[in-house]
Amino acid sequence: MGRAARGSGDRRPGLPPVEHIALNGESGGRRLLLAGLLLVIGVLLLVWGFMQLLSPGSEWVTIRAGLEEGTTCGEEFTFLYRLGGEPSPRTEQRAVTECYTRLCRRAYQMFQADETFSDATGLGDINCRPNTELEVEAPLYRALETVERSGSRALYLGPVYDRYEGIFFCQEDSQLADFDPRISEEVRLEYQTAADFANDPESIRLELLGEGRVRLYVSEEYLSYARREGIETFIDFAWMRNAFIADYLAGELELAGYGRGVLTSYDGFVRNMDRGETDYSLTIYDRREGTAYIAAGMPYRGPMSAVSLRDFPVSELDSLRFYRLENGEIRTCYVDPADGIDRAALPSLTCYGADLSCGEILLAMLPVYVADAFQAEALDALSERGIQSVYCQGNGVYSTDPHLALTRLAAEK
Repeated sequence: MGRAARGSGDRRPGLPPVEHIALNGESGGRRLLLAGLLLVIGVLLLVWGFMQLLSPGSEWVTIRAGLEEGTTCGEEFTFLYRLGGEPSPRTEQRAVTECYTRLCRRAYQMFQADETFSDATGLGDINCRPNTELEVEAPLYRALETVERSGSRALYLGPVYDRYEGIFFCQEDSQLADFDPRISEEVRLEYQTAADFANDPESIRLELLGEGRVRLYVSEEYLSYARREGIETFIDFAWMRNAFIADYLAGELELAGYGRGVLTSYDGFVRNMDRGETDYSLTIYDRREGTAYIAAGMPYRGPMSAVSLRDFPVSELDSLRFYRLENGEIRTCYVDPADGIDRAALPSLTCYGADLSCGEILLAMLPVYVADAFQAEALDALSERGIQSVYCQGNGVYSTDPHLALTRLAAEK
């Protein structure tokens, strides 16, 4: 189960789709309808059109991570920030950009599962040194604590993620057999073996020792298997990574006094830090007959964490997470820890809450979404934990929040 051929960041998205739109009064419906139109035109025009709505004369700016710190995760996020500090907007924007750039660099170093860095101890170091006590960066330690509290074993599926991601680099269906467990029985058995190790705490487990100290226990049997199969990555946040990065960035920006903004990752993780009176709308996507469209806008105000999962692409950027076969089937990034096969119980599910992080929400909704069948009562259980949901099923868009007034943008079929 060797690594899939992959360059370092060679397919990282350059322009993430803007799924958060700041609204002002009566212009909300017009802007959401414009977003629906721009979806058809393409993601580049979507970004361009959004920026036209914010400028000129707007206090909202897009903060971009610079390159002076080295490779960062900044190109996977859109950070919209509302200026209003001192001594001047230009000085404030420069200070926010410098802070954001540093944070994006640190996040990249901490959460890279297959790289190590001389000035940071992150996930790559843990993978390189199993059965060794290490002191990792505090934000990474907190993220690992969140996963361990949830009871999820998804983090331990590193060998499967490493191989499975090869699907998204395939140029034609004939290449899938090396990576796709739905096509190759040999691959399915390999993934099942790796999943069996991943789900066995006696084979692999993280020991969180306090004060940032961790030890990745890996049994001798698993180590021998890893050496035979060329496995180098035991644990990996993989497609879940940006949920935890969003939490880290938002928390640090707020501590630095730069909380008047909203972070949106290209793959559906949102942290709104803005405590002002601005109205927002979160885009709800659905698919119909193989075509993606904007089904609704979810209005809200104030701090919020949101996670949007969907089983279809909406832009070229999603080639990092989806592969469409010639017969119309779609392979997603949502791999089931039980056997390494991708699953999605619904076309689209968005969960959100004001008092929980993206990581906490994602881990809570994983058993609901990464499943063979949708169980509506599971969303009721999430509601009791302060997690509300919006989901698409059939031709409808449904919500567990009785007070939420969705803006419907697509006509019923």
